[in-house]
Amino acid sequence: MALILSVILACAGVALGTARLPPRTPSQASYGAQPHNAGYCDPTTPPTCAYGADVSFCIEDPEYPEYEIKGAITADKLFDKKYADVADQSADDLVEHVTKYQEEAFDYSYYTGHSKGYSPYDVTHWTGPEGYICPSDVAYARPRRARNVEGKWRVIVNDVHYYTQTARLETCLFPQSACRALAPCFKSKCTQKYVYHRLLSFDPCDPYKGLFIDIYKLPSACSCHIPTYA
Repeated sequence: MALILSVILACAGVALGTARLPPRTPSQASYGAQPHNAGYCDPTTPPTCAYGADVSFCIEDPEYPEYEIKGAITADKLFDKKYADVADQSADDLVEHVTKYQEEAFDYSYYTGHSKGYSPYDVTHWTGPEGYICPSDVAYARPRRARNVEGKWRVIVNDVHYYTQTARLETCLFPQSACRALAPCFKSKCTQKYVYHRLLSFDPCDPYKGLFIDIYKLPSACSCHIPTYA
């Protein structure tokens, strides 16, 4: 009887050992759940704030890593030597003979970049309120993310604790359009200008680098260019 019982138990063990377990579904990493996120830590891939737009910086950033930036500031013993900013900026300081209130009141809603009449010398191209000869958008801004001169996106230290990095950004509203109040015979064009800014930065793809100075090309002015024709 004992022998028969042993045989039955042995057969049951073999049957259990050969039973198939349900297949395991592999887990997906959170950064790889979507095609865009899959390349997020390629520093040349535009972040969410710039995705689908032809921009080189973001003023607002829904994915700004504030917690990581705070940690990097705390860990950086040289932070006070790296950081500097003039937080309160306006035309009063940076534009001669134009006040902050004048610049903020400039209105280019009427501007088309060319005459709206039958003649290129139509009065509609000559009229308009006070403003720059090339319509532009001026912002005394604190970018939170930007593409450096090597084409890599970095996080900019801004509005963390009380630390800011402010820049005057002026962008042409109608690049390559005619300068207002100039006769068409001049064949003038509004041209975008840039300057290089050195900003305290953070690499979200390599947080162990800590905080470092990086260089960015940002819009600085919209100037009227009159070309020479042979």
